[in-house]
Amino acid sequence: METNESWDGLRLDGNTVVLGIIGDPIAQVKAPLPLTRLLQARGINAVLVPLHVQGGDLAGLLRALHAVCNVAGIVVTVPHKQRVAGLPIELLRAAREAQAVNVIRRTTEGWQGDLLDGAGFLAGLVRNGFDVEGRSVGLVGAGGAGNAIALALAAAGAASIDVHDVDDAKRAALVERLRALGHVAGSWDAASPRDLVVNATPAGMKKSDPLPVALSAIRPGHTVADVIMEPATTPLLARGQELGARIVHGRHMMNEQLEAMADFFFGGALR
Repeated sequence: METNESWDGLRLDGNTVVLGIIGDPIAQVKAPLPLTRLLQARGINAVLVPLHVQGGDLAGLLRALHAVCNVAGIVVTVPHKQRVAGLPIELLRAAREAQAVNVIRRTTEGWQGDLLDGAGFLAGLVRNGFDVEGRSVGLVGAGGAGNAIALALAAAGAASIDVHDVDDAKRAALVERLRALGHVAGSWDAASPRDLVVNATPAGMKKSDPLPVALSAIRPGHTVADVIMEPATTPLLARGQELGARIVHGRHMMNEQLEAMADFFFGGALR
């Protein structure tokens, strides 16, 4: 007997198209339900499911999933964005510039990747009333999200973008990438004040994590933003708010990306 099953108004049956979201860990992700709801509201019979995958298994996973005919694509989250970009897949412009991906979709030859983090983060800032143009930025994290955010902020007219990362090679590579594009960039001690302080690392997901920046970097009236989804208000954001700064939660970056993800997987134009 064949039936169309649904729960909470959502459809799930033999015709459902599957998207995966991969990360390590994965329990913190918030996108599966809202993206599934958005897709089905558009009339697309698709679901997004979390997949806990370790870094050494990524290449094998992509090979295996390409053989699953109703898998349309994958959302990529920490810490896999740069590693996936280094695999033999086609990269669109934003992903090529940052050498990181957060979405990949099936093609007849393999996978095609793009990076929506930067545009989503910037849109979240704007929606929260922050004007990037002419502002100084202190960015912690030169991984996939950090690269995307830095490039988006630079393109939006940030006066300077200074970067801190425990991995000196990653920090230097991002600073050089920004300078090569004609932007003002340098190293940051994560303690000197900046108009906008951004945490693009996982620091804050666990209660035992130290703050990613010194409190001396935060000034009343300045803005502190985080990319972390869980907890919603990280210790950094809580302390920033106590110090009189405007805060921007990680969910804003995700929320701004949902429509773009739907377009990317099911009919968006190539860039």
